[in-house]
Amino acid sequence: MKTKEDVVQEFRIQSIQDATMRVIARKGMSAATMQEIADEAGVAKGTIYLYFRDRDELVEKTFDTAIRHLMARIDAALEMNVGFEEKIRAAMAAKVAFFSENREFFRLYISLRIPEGTPERQRRQKKTCQPQYRTSAQKLATVLEQAMEAGEIRRLDPWKLAMFIIEGSTAIILERLTQDSPGEEAADVDLIVSMILDGVRKRS
Repeated sequence: MKTKEDVVQEFRIQSIQDATMRVIARKGMSAATMQEIADEAGVAKGTIYLYFRDRDELVEKTFDTAIRHLMARIDAALEMNVGFEEKIRAAMAAKVAFFSENREFFRLYISLRIPEGTPERQRRQKKTCQPQYRTSAQKLATVLEQAMEAGEIRRLDPWKLAMFIIEGSTAIILERLTQDSPGEEAADVDLIVSMILDGVRKRS
């Protein structure tokens, strides 16, 4: 059982991490300061240092927490006992929905994928992001390989195909998040799935 102190600590950490994403969404990675994050979270700056060594550790742990929530949703979809089309549709729907529900996270995601700041900060950010990204891509590549073995999709390089799907779907999500009225999520999920299954070549 969690103690009252445990619950308070978890709530405070989550509040700080939520504030971190909001500040980064407004200001960008390199411009977000600990003072601004503290003000956003409604705590003293010193309180943040009770839980995080420095700003970079705060950003890294915030990213790690958010990406684990995203990956859990996608993994659950990919582990469904259904055909490939249903799996990939559920996974893409989970990804689109997650970013729609957590718009601040996308700025953090892009910042860590394309690091800003000093070379040292860029190295730390890449160290945080790349293992998560590669683990996610490998899981998708495994599902693609299984679909190829089952004859559900044609034989291609599963790793490169996973990269194509991840980056293509991310681009569509980025476009959605820059629009005031992005339209129905289902329409973009249909587009992504159609491109994966059918491609763009006109068939007679």
